[in-house]
Amino acid sequence: MKTVPKAFISHASEDKGRFVFGFAAKLREKGIDAWLDKWELLPGDSLVEKIFEEGIKNANAFIVILSSNSVNKPWVREELDAGMIKKIEKTCRLIPVVIDDCEIPTTLKHLLWVKVHNLVDYNNEILQIANTIFGIIDRPPLGSAPKHTAIAIVDYLPALTKTDNVVFGSLGRHYLQENIKLLCSEPIYKELRAIDLTDDEINESLEILAGRGYIKLEREIGGSDEFGAIELYTSALDIFFRNELPGYNDMIVNLASKVVNEGMKTNDALQNATGVTPAVVNHVLDLFEQRGLVDLAKTIGATHIVSVSPALKRMLR
Repeated sequence: MKTVPKAFISHASEDKGRFVFGFAAKLREKGIDAWLDKWELLPGDSLVEKIFEEGIKNANAFIVILSSNSVNKPWVREELDAGMIKKIEKTCRLIPVVIDDCEIPTTLKHLLWVKVHNLVDYNNEILQIANTIFGIIDRPPLGSAPKHTAIAIVDYLPALTKTDNVVFGSLGRHYLQENIKLLCSEPIYKELRAIDLTDDEINESLEILAGRGYIKLEREIGGSDEFGAIELYTSALDIFFRNELPGYNDMIVNLASKVVNEGMKTNDALQNATGVTPAVVNHVLDLFEQRGLVDLAKTIGATHIVSVSPALKRMLR
């Protein structure tokens, strides 16, 4: 069985008719047992005992009605002192309700007040106070985090953000699948949107990667916000493979050995001899050419080694 919260209402008698009676009644309509001296004191009762030992002592909330009438009342200040002690002891919540222009007591200036602008229509303020007493927080429910925040990301580029690394990883995987460095952007955008990245986030990361020299971007024709094609540079792929392919260095050495020691001259021959995937073979040959270790001639679907530098032979020693 739920306990009904009790609220003690401290006020000046001058404010009873113009506000306090209606205010207390509205609290009771909200399921709050509002304690008002007019309703609780009977002939012969001890005023001090009823107010301090029953009203304030048992209250879950101490509501002080602040007005030009109440702020200078010694009796209200006595009650407020008792309410402040209960607040400090964390046995009740102290709620100041301001109903006209008045000087706020120093002890209450650090608290959030409820300001009642219209003494006839204040249903929003009543709801705010009731929610406070019941501990109801009026905030939207917490949704799910974007999917990409839950993904374990390889830190390919430590100087860049997690989103940049997500995009970079997607580009590397698409190269592996397609065996071409000039990637169509459409499937990449589709993959990244599926993990809750926005187009603005994708475009920003792509531009950052391009600015750092990892990729080259081509704009979509027709004014689209998307990039039409993305070219991966050899140095970027080298970073990707070093993080993603176990034994990547051994693959490089093995391919170099086939070229130097066995005279293999084409990408097909190297793939068949080593079992390394075509995408990786083609990348390693490009890496050799970039480092000045070989000269290549490329035709559609085929790469031929034209010449081999002595530096590639030295690499095997």
